[in-house]
Amino acid sequence: MEARVYKILDKAKALEVLSRDEIKRFGYIQRSGESLGVGEGDYVHIEATDDIFRILEESGAFKRPENEEKIKKKIEEEQEAAMGGVGFLGM
Repeated sequence: MEARVYKILDKAKALEVLSRDEIKRFGYIQRSGESLGVGEGDYVHIEATDDIFRILEESGAFKRPENEEKIKKKIEEEQEAAMGGVGFLGM
């Protein structure tokens, strides 16, 4: 599976798409661009199959940003730091 980042273009439509069972099975991470330091807008990080990516892209509610790799790295680093904190708390 591959991980991708999408910028949300239409929040209402995006919520409808993300609530579909086949997408919820994969799970996703949603973050604001401001919290990631990449500007305005909301982003979704999802690790899924090509079929799921096709659904997102064909919905018209999402687009892959030009700085996708930068955003993906920031979200993944944030997740790793959070997991490290959980491990520390469990000691």
